[in-house]
Amino acid sequence: MEISLQDITKNYGGKPVLKGISLPIRDHSLTTLLGPSGCGKTTLLRILAGLEKPDAGDIFLGERCVCSCAKKLWVPPEKRGIGFVFQDFALWPHMTVFENVAFGLRAQHRTENLRQEVERALELVQLGSLAERYPSELSGGQQQRVAFARAIVLRPECILFDEPLSALDALLRVQMRQELRRLVTKLGITAVFVTHDQEEAMSISDAIAVLHEGKVEQLGTPQELYDRPRTKFAAQFVGKGNWLDDTTLFRPEKASRKPVPGARSVTARVTGCNFLGHTWQLQLDWQGKEWNWWSPAPAALDTELTLYVPEMALLHIGKEGM
Repeated sequence: MEISLQDITKNYGGKPVLKGISLPIRDHSLTTLLGPSGCGKTTLLRILAGLEKPDAGDIFLGERCVCSCAKKLWVPPEKRGIGFVFQDFALWPHMTVFENVAFGLRAQHRTENLRQEVERALELVQLGSLAERYPSELSGGQQQRVAFARAIVLRPECILFDEPLSALDALLRVQMRQELRRLVTKLGITAVFVTHDQEEAMSISDAIAVLHEGKVEQLGTPQELYDRPRTKFAAQFVGKGNWLDDTTLFRPEKASRKPVPGARSVTARVTGCNFLGHTWQLQLDWQGKEWNWWSPAPAALDTELTLYVPEMALLHIGKEGM
Protein backbone atom coordinates (compact mmCIF):
# COMPACT_ATOMS: atom_id res chain seq x y z
CA MET A 1 0.00 0.00 0.00
CA GLU A 2 1.40 3.36 -1.03
CA ILE A 3 0.54 6.16 1.41
CA SER A 4 0.44 9.89 0.80
CA LEU A 5 0.14 12.44 3.62
CA GLN A 6 -0.53 15.89 2.17
CA ASP A 7 -0.16 19.16 4.09
CA ILE A 8 -1.21 17.64 7.45
CA THR A 9 -1.72 20.27 10.15
CA LYS A 10 -2.69 19.75 13.78
CA ASN A 11 -3.04 22.17 16.69
CA TYR A 12 -3.65 21.52 20.38
CA GLY A 13 -5.03 24.44 22.36
CA GLY A 14 -3.90 26.85 19.68
CA LYS A 15 -0.36 25.44 19.69
CA PRO A 16 0.81 23.96 16.35
CA VAL A 17 1.99 20.35 16.66
CA LEU A 18 2.12 19.44 12.97
CA LYS A 19 2.89 22.24 10.53
CA GLY A 20 1.79 21.23 7.07
CA ILE A 21 3.54 17.87 6.81
CA SER A 22 3.61 16.20 3.38
CA LEU A 23 5.11 12.73 3.28
CA PRO A 24 5.10 9.95 0.68
CA ILE A 25 5.45 6.38 1.95
CA ARG A 26 6.40 3.74 -0.60
CA ASP A 27 4.55 0.48 -1.02
CA HIS A 28 6.12 -2.54 0.71
CA SER A 29 8.58 -0.35 2.62
CA LEU A 30 9.35 0.25 6.28
CA THR A 31 9.41 3.98 6.89
CA THR A 32 10.43 5.35 10.29
CA LEU A 33 9.27 8.63 11.81
CA LEU A 34 12.32 9.66 13.82
CA GLY A 35 12.65 12.59 16.17
CA PRO A 36 12.84 13.79 19.77
CA SER A 37 9.92 13.77 22.20
CA GLY A 38 7.32 16.37 21.29
CA CYS A 39 8.24 16.63 17.61
CA GLY A 40 4.83 15.33 16.47
CA LYS A 41 5.72 11.83 15.26
CA THR A 42 3.15 9.93 17.37
CA THR A 43 0.45 12.49 16.58
CA LEU A 44 1.14 12.00 12.87
CA LEU A 45 0.96 8.21 13.28
CA ARG A 46 -2.37 8.43 15.12
CA ILE A 47 -3.79 10.71 12.44
CA LEU A 48 -2.74 8.20 9.79
CA ALA A 49 -4.46 5.44 11.77
CA GLY A 50 -7.64 7.50 12.12
CA LEU A 51 -7.36 7.73 15.91
CA GLU A 52 -7.13 11.54 15.69
CA LYS A 53 -8.38 14.06 13.14
CA PRO A 54 -6.10 16.68 11.58
CA ASP A 55 -7.11 20.32 11.31
CA ALA A 56 -6.09 20.43 7.66
CA GLY A 57 -4.73 18.14 4.98
CA ASP A 58 -5.48 14.97 3.03
CA ILE A 59 -4.50 11.30 3.46
CA PHE A 60 -4.50 8.72 0.67
CA LEU A 61 -4.11 4.98 1.16
CA GLY A 62 -3.30 3.85 -2.34
CA GLU A 63 -5.88 5.55 -4.56
CA ARG A 64 -8.41 5.84 -1.73
CA CYS A 65 -8.78 9.13 0.13
CA VAL A 66 -9.46 8.37 3.80
CA CYS A 67 -9.21 11.94 5.07
CA SER A 68 -9.82 15.32 3.45
CA CYS A 69 -10.44 18.26 5.73
CA ALA A 70 -11.42 20.51 2.84
CA LYS A 71 -14.04 17.98 1.66
CA LYS A 72 -15.05 17.06 5.23
CA LEU A 73 -14.20 13.42 4.51
CA TRP A 74 -13.00 11.17 7.31
CA VAL A 75 -12.90 7.35 7.24
CA PRO A 76 -12.90 5.80 10.75
CA PRO A 77 -9.95 3.60 11.80
CA GLU A 78 -11.80 0.29 11.57
CA LYS A 79 -12.48 0.92 7.88
CA ARG A 80 -8.93 1.88 6.88
CA GLY A 81 -7.51 -1.64 6.83
CA ILE A 82 -4.53 -0.65 8.98
CA GLY A 83 -2.97 -2.63 11.82
CA PHE A 84 -1.63 -0.86 14.91
CA VAL A 85 0.96 -2.09 17.42
CA PHE A 86 1.01 0.00 20.58
CA GLN A 87 3.88 0.83 22.90
CA ASP A 88 2.38 -0.94 25.93
CA PHE A 89 1.34 -4.22 24.18
CA ALA A 90 -2.31 -3.67 25.37
CA LEU A 91 -3.01 -7.40 25.80
CA TRP A 92 -6.13 -8.68 27.58
CA PRO A 93 -4.77 -10.29 30.78
CA HIS A 94 -7.75 -12.66 31.19
CA MET A 95 -7.45 -14.06 27.66
CA THR A 96 -5.06 -16.69 26.35
CA VAL A 97 -2.55 -15.86 23.64
CA PHE A 98 -4.88 -17.50 21.11
CA GLU A 99 -7.88 -15.41 22.19
CA ASN A 100 -5.85 -12.20 22.27
CA VAL A 101 -4.86 -12.76 18.67
CA ALA A 102 -8.36 -13.85 17.67
CA PHE A 103 -10.00 -10.80 19.30
CA GLY A 104 -9.84 -8.56 16.22
CA LEU A 105 -11.22 -11.26 13.94
CA ARG A 106 -14.13 -11.88 16.28
CA ALA A 107 -14.82 -8.14 16.59
CA GLN A 108 -15.06 -7.92 12.80
CA HIS A 109 -17.20 -11.08 12.64
CA ARG A 110 -14.52 -12.78 10.55
CA THR A 111 -14.83 -16.18 12.21
CA GLU A 112 -14.58 -18.38 9.13
CA ASN A 113 -11.27 -20.27 9.31
CA LEU A 114 -10.53 -18.37 12.52
CA ARG A 115 -8.37 -21.09 14.05
CA GLN A 116 -6.27 -21.44 10.91
CA GLU A 117 -5.78 -17.67 10.67
CA VAL A 118 -4.73 -17.33 14.32
CA GLU A 119 -2.40 -20.33 14.13
CA ARG A 120 -0.82 -18.86 10.97
CA ALA A 121 -0.19 -15.54 12.71
CA LEU A 122 1.29 -17.24 15.78
CA GLU A 123 3.59 -19.36 13.62
CA LEU A 124 4.83 -16.25 11.84
CA VAL A 125 5.94 -14.79 15.18
CA GLN A 126 7.20 -18.17 16.41
CA LEU A 127 4.65 -18.53 19.21
CA GLY A 128 2.68 -21.50 17.94
CA SER A 129 3.44 -23.60 21.03
CA LEU A 130 2.29 -20.89 23.49
CA ALA A 131 -1.27 -20.40 22.24
CA GLU A 132 -2.90 -21.48 25.52
CA ARG A 133 -0.75 -19.39 27.84
CA TYR A 134 -1.83 -16.10 29.41
CA PRO A 135 0.07 -12.80 29.04
CA SER A 136 1.31 -13.00 32.63
CA GLU A 137 3.07 -16.26 31.77
CA LEU A 138 5.07 -14.67 28.93
CA SER A 139 8.28 -12.68 28.79
CA GLY A 140 8.28 -9.12 27.54
CA GLY A 141 9.54 -10.19 24.14
CA GLN A 142 6.87 -12.87 23.87
CA GLN A 143 4.15 -10.38 24.79
CA GLN A 144 5.41 -8.07 22.05
CA ARG A 145 5.23 -10.94 19.58
CA VAL A 146 1.59 -11.50 20.57
CA ALA A 147 0.91 -7.83 19.82
CA PHE A 148 2.55 -8.30 16.40
CA ALA A 149 0.45 -11.43 15.75
CA ARG A 150 -2.76 -9.61 16.73
CA ALA A 151 -2.00 -6.95 14.11
CA ILE A 152 -1.01 -9.27 11.25
CA VAL A 153 -3.85 -11.78 11.76
CA LEU A 154 -6.19 -9.23 10.16
CA ARG A 155 -3.99 -9.28 7.04
CA PRO A 156 -3.71 -5.49 6.79
CA GLU A 157 -1.92 -3.83 3.90
CA CYS A 158 -0.19 -1.52 6.36
CA ILE A 159 0.91 -1.80 10.01
CA LEU A 160 1.76 1.16 12.23
CA PHE A 161 4.21 0.73 15.14
CA ASP A 162 4.23 3.30 17.95
CA GLU A 163 7.58 2.81 19.73
CA PRO A 164 6.75 -0.89 20.23
CA LEU A 165 10.18 -1.85 21.60
CA SER A 166 10.73 0.92 24.14
CA ALA A 167 9.59 -1.19 27.11
CA LEU A 168 12.10 -3.97 26.41
CA ASP A 169 15.62 -4.32 27.78
CA ALA A 170 18.55 -3.42 25.53
CA LEU A 171 19.49 -6.92 24.30
CA LEU A 172 15.90 -8.00 23.70
CA ARG A 173 15.22 -4.74 21.92
CA VAL A 174 17.95 -5.48 19.38
CA GLN A 175 16.62 -9.01 18.84
CA MET A 176 13.04 -7.83 18.43
CA ARG A 177 13.82 -5.11 15.92
CA GLN A 178 15.57 -7.73 13.78
CA GLU A 179 12.49 -9.94 14.10
CA LEU A 180 10.18 -7.06 13.22
CA ARG A 181 12.22 -6.27 10.10
CA ARG A 182 12.08 -9.94 9.10
CA LEU A 183 8.31 -10.05 9.52
CA VAL A 184 7.66 -6.91 7.51
CA THR A 185 9.82 -8.22 4.66
CA LYS A 186 8.27 -11.70 4.74
CA LEU A 187 4.70 -10.38 4.76
CA GLY A 188 5.40 -7.84 2.01
CA ILE A 189 3.42 -5.11 3.74
CA THR A 190 3.90 -1.38 4.22
CA ALA A 191 5.01 -0.41 7.73
CA VAL A 192 5.38 2.92 9.51
CA PHE A 193 7.48 2.86 12.67
CA VAL A 194 7.83 5.60 15.30
CA THR A 195 10.96 5.92 17.46
CA HIS A 196 13.30 8.47 18.99
CA ASP A 197 16.20 5.98 18.83
CA GLN A 198 18.40 6.78 15.82
CA GLU A 199 20.26 3.45 15.97
CA GLU A 200 16.97 1.60 15.88
CA ALA A 201 15.77 3.67 12.93
CA MET A 202 19.01 3.20 11.00
CA SER A 203 19.02 -0.58 11.48
CA ILE A 204 15.49 -1.43 10.29
CA SER A 205 14.33 1.29 7.90
CA ASP A 206 14.07 1.56 4.15
CA ALA A 207 13.37 5.28 4.61
CA ILE A 208 13.53 7.67 7.56
CA ALA A 209 11.62 10.91 8.00
CA VAL A 210 13.39 13.13 10.55
CA LEU A 211 10.82 15.28 12.36
CA HIS A 212 11.56 18.42 14.32
CA GLU A 213 9.08 20.88 15.82
CA GLY A 214 6.20 19.62 13.70
CA LYS A 215 8.01 19.60 10.36
CA VAL A 216 9.89 17.04 8.26
CA GLU A 217 13.53 18.07 8.29
CA GLN A 218 14.56 15.41 5.79
CA LEU A 219 13.25 12.21 4.20
CA GLY A 220 15.71 9.69 2.82
CA THR A 221 17.38 6.33 3.19
CA PRO A 222 19.52 5.78 6.29
CA GLN A 223 22.66 6.19 4.21
CA GLU A 224 21.42 9.41 2.60
CA LEU A 225 20.64 10.92 5.99
CA TYR A 226 24.05 9.94 7.34
CA ASP A 227 26.16 10.86 4.32
CA ARG A 228 24.16 13.82 2.98
CA PRO A 229 22.19 15.55 5.76
CA ARG A 230 20.40 18.63 4.45
CA THR A 231 19.88 20.51 7.69
CA LYS A 232 21.87 21.08 10.85
CA PHE A 233 19.24 19.32 12.96
CA ALA A 234 19.27 16.24 10.71
CA ALA A 235 23.07 16.14 10.87
CA GLN A 236 23.03 16.38 14.66
CA PHE A 237 20.21 13.90 15.24
CA VAL A 238 21.38 11.13 12.88
CA GLY A 239 24.82 9.85 13.79
CA LYS A 240 27.67 11.59 15.60
CA GLY A 241 29.34 14.58 14.04
CA ASN A 242 32.39 16.68 14.81
CA TRP A 243 31.65 20.30 13.94
CA LEU A 244 34.36 22.59 12.62
CA ASP A 245 32.00 25.56 12.41
CA ASP A 246 28.24 26.15 12.26
CA THR A 247 27.89 24.58 8.82
CA THR A 248 30.79 22.12 8.46
CA LEU A 249 31.30 18.74 10.14
CA PHE A 250 32.84 15.31 9.64
CA ARG A 251 31.82 11.90 10.91
CA PRO A 252 34.21 10.44 13.53
CA GLU A 253 35.20 7.41 11.44
CA LYS A 254 36.35 9.66 8.57
CA ALA A 255 39.32 10.98 10.59
CA SER A 256 42.66 9.19 10.87
CA ARG A 257 45.89 9.55 12.85
CA LYS A 258 47.82 8.86 9.66
CA PRO A 259 48.71 11.92 7.56
CA VAL A 260 46.83 11.97 4.26
CA PRO A 261 47.88 14.19 1.33
CA GLY A 262 45.55 17.17 1.07
CA ALA A 263 43.76 16.35 4.33
CA ARG A 264 42.92 18.96 6.92
CA SER A 265 44.82 18.46 10.19
CA VAL A 266 43.23 19.29 13.54
CA THR A 267 44.68 18.88 17.03
CA ALA A 268 42.31 18.12 19.92
CA ARG A 269 42.66 17.25 23.61
CA VAL A 270 41.40 13.94 25.06
CA THR A 271 38.73 14.53 27.72
CA GLY A 272 37.29 11.01 28.01
CA CYS A 273 37.98 7.41 27.01
CA ASN A 274 35.37 4.61 26.94
CA PHE A 275 35.90 0.97 25.99
CA LEU A 276 33.16 -0.27 23.63
CA GLY A 277 34.43 -3.82 23.08
CA HIS A 278 35.42 -3.51 19.43
CA THR A 279 36.96 -0.05 19.79
CA TRP A 280 37.64 2.84 22.13
CA GLN A 281 35.49 5.95 22.04
CA LEU A 282 37.53 9.04 22.76
CA GLN A 283 35.87 12.30 23.78
CA LEU A 284 37.83 15.24 22.51
CA ASP A 285 37.86 18.98 23.03
CA TRP A 286 38.64 21.11 19.98
CA GLN A 287 38.43 24.86 20.50
CA GLY A 288 35.64 24.39 23.02
CA LYS A 289 33.66 21.96 20.83
CA GLU A 290 32.96 18.39 21.96
CA TRP A 291 34.11 15.75 19.48
CA ASN A 292 34.17 11.95 19.31
CA TRP A 293 36.70 9.67 17.63
CA TRP A 294 36.96 5.89 17.41
CA SER A 295 40.42 4.66 18.37
CA PRO A 296 41.96 1.15 18.20
CA ALA A 297 43.71 1.86 21.51
CA PRO A 298 43.02 3.88 24.67
CA ALA A 299 44.47 7.33 25.24
CA ALA A 300 45.35 9.14 28.47
CA LEU A 301 43.30 12.15 29.53
CA ASP A 302 44.69 15.53 28.46
CA THR A 303 46.73 13.90 25.68
CA GLU A 304 46.75 15.92 22.47
CA LEU A 305 45.90 14.08 19.25
CA THR A 306 46.31 15.28 15.70
CA LEU A 307 43.64 13.96 13.34
CA TYR A 308 43.62 14.15 9.54
CA VAL A 309 40.33 14.66 7.73
CA PRO A 310 40.14 14.44 3.91
CA GLU A 311 38.42 17.44 2.36
CA MET A 312 36.00 15.12 0.56
CA ALA A 313 34.86 13.77 3.96
CA LEU A 314 33.66 17.18 5.12
CA LEU A 315 29.89 17.73 5.14
CA HIS A 316 28.65 21.24 4.43
CA ILE A 317 25.19 22.06 5.80
CA GLY A 318 23.05 25.03 4.75
CA LYS A 319 22.13 27.16 7.79
CA GLU A 320 18.49 27.46 6.73
CA GLY A 321 18.06 23.87 5.62
CA MET A 322 16.63 22.71 2.31
